[in-house]
Formats: sequence, structure tokens, C-alpha cells
Amino acid sequence: MAANKIRRGSSGCLPEEMIREILVRLPPRHLLRCRTICKAWRRLATDDAFILDHHARQPAQPLLTVYPFVAPHINCLEAVDLRTNKRRMVARFVEKAPRPFSNDAATNIAYNIYGAVVVHASCDGLLLLSFHETFFLCNPATRQGALLPLFRDGRGIAGFYRHAASAEYRVLYHQLRYRRVEGLHRKYYVFTLGSQQARNIELRTSLTAVGEGLAKGLAVSSKWPPVLLHGSLHWPPQQSQEGNILVFDTAAESFRWIAPPPTAVIQDENNDTRLFEMEGTLAMFYWEQDARISDLWFLEDYEEANWVCKHRVELSVKLVYEPLPFYPAIPYREGDMLVPEGSDTVLHYDKAGKLQGSFESFVMGLRITPHMLKESLVLHEFLHTQKNGGASEWFSEVEFADGLPVTELPF
Repeated sequence: MAANKIRRGSSGCLPEEMIREILVRLPPRHLLRCRTICKAWRRLATDDAFILDHHARQPAQPLLTVYPFVAPHINCLEAVDLRTNKRRMVARFVEKAPRPFSNDAATNIAYNIYGAVVVHASCDGLLLLSFHETFFLCNPATRQGALLPLFRDGRGIAGFYRHAASAEYRVLYHQLRYRRVEGLHRKYYVFTLGSQQARNIELRTSLTAVGEGLAKGLAVSSKWPPVLLHGSLHWPPQQSQEGNILVFDTAAESFRWIAPPPTAVIQDENNDTRLFEMEGTLAMFYWEQDARISDLWFLEDYEEANWVCKHRVELSVKLVYEPLPFYPAIPYREGDMLVPEGSDTVLHYDKAGKLQGSFESFVMGLRITPHMLKESLVLHEFLHTQKNGGASEWFSEVEFADGLPVTELPF
């Protein structure tokens, strides 16, 4: 049987399979334009299976937040294409009533650190963000979003994930509560996007020590996002968990430990320990202050917690731990790392420590986040049911963009 063909004007025709292979590789903004060419292309490019395939082929791009001092009322969210080391703006956040710019440098820096846009989590093209005290979820590719009035403090957000059995998107967070008898204690909640209230979960654990550590809280996902693997969230070693890797089974909603690599160190002010996914399994490395060399470990046997050291990463620059807004070295999927060099350049290394390129930054104006955006044109019901179909009117201070980085924009 001859291949199905889609006629394009009078210039001839192409097999549908060929057109599909072309469209599925396009960035979302270009694909959306191609949908308007003809009904056949729109039918092909809006098919559910096509949309999922398109999402799977999109590059995972590290996210940056930028606070341009030339325009102090604007905060920007940017993405970096690791294939080209080019930046592009994803969205910008404009204060409709700009604050008076202070002559005190310390005040302005504090505002930058504590008042700018924060990326709390990323999952399947969805971003959990906050701007000042407003929390919201959005999909930059579809320009949809929803306010999350339930959240008041990002320090309790621990993870954001897709629940496999129900296909629901859920947020795990904790809050401090006070009772006369118990005093201060921490409660954990799961909030399902699209629902009206969160659900308190029992702290089911494999060891008493796990629960005691949970009572002290979890690392915030904005700085140390957990890795979702085998239906569970995994956090890097923390003092509250006696240096073990904490695991949250998203199906059973229970907590347990996995032993870390033998040379692992606990996250503190002098060390930075990172977990990430690589080659289909957990990977981990840590940097000690002023270090240039680190071992890269892989969890080769998940059930037996068997770690194997496969790479020794040696950078060409010495890492210097600086206060916010910079982080020392952040690894991403497949081992790529972004490392700030001084205050005006960010270096891109691969998993072997080989320099892959660089891009310019701002003096105290750019923050490398540990999150990545893998764009998706999937239309989620919990966003579509929002006012105006979740269009950008839901939060007037957000302006979605897809173009030049903030360094090339006129203000």
C-alpha cells in the first residue's frame, strides 16, 4: 500500500511519515505555527501520541533566573540550550508598581535574593514558581497557568512529581504546626493539582530514625530538587537523615533510606552534594570547598544499593563557594554541569570535566537553578479548566516570552 501523503499547496506532496518526522523535531513555538498551515498538518500535530513523542524529543534545558539591575522592576526566567550554550527568555515578571530603588547596595542585593522569582520545581514541562509571595504553576509552551493560593512559604516545598497510577501531578510539602500538648511539630502534605485542598499523609517509615529526621524537615526543592526514579523521590544525603539518601515511594507514600556511596559527604556550608539521573539510574557527586576534582558515582544495583565510581571529574577552574545568588557546580541529566566563573561568566562542562563552552552572566544578577525545562504541548485538564483556559491573564505580572536573552533586550 502506498504511503499516506499530505498535499502542500501546488508544490507537490510528501509522505505523511516524513512530515511527521520533521514536525516532531521542531521547537514548540515553530510547531504551533505549522499547525496553522493546513488542516492535515493540524490534525497530525495535535494527535495525542504525536504530542507525547514531541515532548520526549525536546532537549532538557537548565533554567536561570535573571535580575537585571538596569531594570530593577523586572525579573526574567531563561533557559540554556546545552547543545549551543545559547540562552533564551522563557518568561519575565514585571512589577506593576515598581519598588523605589534603594541607594543602599545591601538592600538591593537582599531584594534580589529574597524577592526575585524562584523556581521551586519542574516536571514534564510544568514549572512550579513563586514571585514574591505569590505561587503558581505554569506551562510556558502553552502559555497556561494557575495560581496556587494554598502555598505561602517555599521553604516547605520538597518535591513535585507525576503519580504513575493516577497520572496526577502532585506536590509534596511540609509545614510547622503548633499544638498545646505536642508543641511545634511538622506535618507532611500531598497536594494534587486541580484539587481544592491538600491531604495530610502519615509518616510511614522503615526506621524510627527516618521519622525523627523528617520531623526536622527536608531540603527545599528550589535548591536541592529530589530525583524521581522507579516511582520514588530521592534526596541527597542530609544531616537530618544521618547522611543517608532519603526515598519517598510515591505509590505507598512511605519513606525509607538508601545507603550513599562510601565516600559521600553530608550537604553543608563547605560541601555541595548533588543527586541527578544519568544513564537511567541515580548518579551522585559532591564538591568540597576549593576543590577541582570529584568522583562521579552510579547506583548500579538499585535493590542492593551498590554504588560504582565510573568517572573522576576534573575541572579547569577551582570552585569557590560564594553566597547567593551563585551555586558552586550544578549537574544536570547526563552529567552536564554549569559552573559560575567569577561574576560574569558561566562555564559548561560535560561529565568528564571537559569544557563545552560558556555564556555571559550578570554581576550579582544571575542565578543558576538546579532545574530543567523540557517543553511540552500537552494540555492538562487542571490548567484548561482555569479562567480563560488558563491563559496568561491569570497573573498579570507574568509575560511569557520566547526569544532573546535579557542581555539583548532594550529596557
